[in-house]
Amino acid sequence: MKITIVGNMSFLEKFREAKEFLEKQGHKIIVPEKDPMPEPIPPSVKKKAMEKFNENLKKSDAILVMNYTKDEKENHIGANTLMEMGMAFIIQKKIFVLNPSPEFCKDELEAIEVQFLDGDLSRIK
Repeated sequence: MKITIVGNMSFLEKFREAKEFLEKQGHKIIVPEKDPMPEPIPPSVKKKAMEKFNENLKKSDAILVMNYTKDEKENHIGANTLMEMGMAFIIQKKIFVLNPSPEFCKDELEAIEVQFLDGDLSRIK
């Protein structure tokens, strides 16, 4: 299966670890590239990153949301990642979420039938 990894870019090293593990399982993995970005990030730069995600999504069978604790937010899913999940849902891609859902979007993620992995990447089939 071809999978695009998404999530907060502060977890990029964990994305790379997941990529290595999943490739050993026979999957093809797309990991986003972290470009040097000024703070605050200009809208044009964000848009370009979203367009790149769309290109990767079209080539993929699924997305994997890597949601870890960030700034005391357990299983963090940010606005951009939530948008990416919505885009994947619209074009009927599988959506895997590594850890349980944060409370703020739990009902929505259950409604679109994401597959929660409970921290176990080997559950991706």
